[in-house]
Amino acid sequence: VRAAVTEAHSAGVTVAVHAYGGEAARNAILAGAESIEHGFELSDDLLKLMKEKGTFLVGTDFPESHLKNMLFNPVANGKTLGERIVDRLKRAHKTGVKLAFGTDVVTELSGKNRAEMMQDYFDVWVAAEIPPREILKAMTTNAAELLRLQKRRGAIVPGLAADIIATPENPLNDISALRK
Repeated sequence: VRAAVTEAHSAGVTVAVHAYGGEAARNAILAGAESIEHGFELSDDLLKLMKEKGTFLVGTDFPESHLKNMLFNPVANGKTLGERIVDRLKRAHKTGVKLAFGTDVVTELSGKNRAEMMQDYFDVWVAAEIPPREILKAMTTNAAELLRLQKRRGAIVPGLAADIIATPENPLNDISALRK
């Protein structure tokens, strides 16, 4: 893993590793991967290691309604995967792990388009008690940092590319304002 990360970095490529937890995640973190994608089974020790190494978590924090529509059984160890995702996201935030907002909108939900399904992920972050300001950072400046684009985009400042939207309410008070 270290050799692959080293080669990727020497080519200027950011490394994202899809891992649920355990030794796979530990190896990726220690090898210098920029992010762990998913990380559904990250222990507190792994979250501390991620903070120490500056590894981002892109949790693909599936809402319960999406999990129920997927092909696998979302129940394990007496807790639903949805509950475990909220718990892991909350622990990661409290530990100080860098978070970047990412989704795996891989299913179809009747009556919803992909953008509406992505917005369902806000509910998971709110359930994990992450403040709207931190959610917005995860979607913008943190994501730009992870992708090494922070000198070109990710913030609304002179000289950077940015998309600006208007909402009828302040998303810093209520992240669901982005649905409108």
